[in-house]
Amino acid sequence: MKTLIADDHWIARSGLSRVVERLDENVDILEADNAADSLRLAKENPDLDLILFDLIMAGSKSLDEIMELRTHAPRAAVVVVSMVEERADILRAIDLGAWGYIPKTASAEEMLRALQIVLTGEIYFPHALFTQSATANREGGESVRGATEPTVDPKLLQSLTRRHRQVLDGLAQGKTNAQIAEDLELSTITVRQHVSSLLRRLGLSNRTQAAVLASQLRTR
Repeated sequence: MKTLIADDHWIARSGLSRVVERLDENVDILEADNAADSLRLAKENPDLDLILFDLIMAGSKSLDEIMELRTHAPRAAVVVVSMVEERADILRAIDLGAWGYIPKTASAEEMLRALQIVLTGEIYFPHALFTQSATANREGGESVRGATEPTVDPKLLQSLTRRHRQVLDGLAQGKTNAQIAEDLELSTITVRQHVSSLLRRLGLSNRTQAAVLASQLRTR
């Protein structure tokens, strides 16, 4: 597995390297300590499988690099690993094509699990993002509405079947289709069909929006 780790702190790169090495003992790791070098390496290595990218580096234009990285290395899963934990930034990163968003405050085990989810083709984002937002709303704080945060007619929610709600609950917990299938004793294909049906019924464009919606419902 060919991986690019872009972070301006060598200690962070070293720690991320150890996590990635647990995913694949034959991993080939490239490193960059600034935004320009990360884009150059991605352009020179279009066969990258995984890119771990810090938002705050020298020369970084914040979230803009995500789209550029995906253009240079189209098959790579781009995952943001950052100290930035603002709700709007996380949702925007996913909208721009990031496959995951991992806070640097996460433990090594949490990072490993997140990367395992991403490499199965699923999107990972921190569940705490939604519980923190719900708390802020209850306390009268201002909620941040990113482009990914959905609004759905309550009547559509009431029309959902019991199975749809079970699948939504799994999405809210950040589970993959395979994990939801195991919990519900269904095939992965069946769960995938349920997810597609949910998206169509609720007028959502992707499973990330479904997960955001499900998390909102769990905290009400």
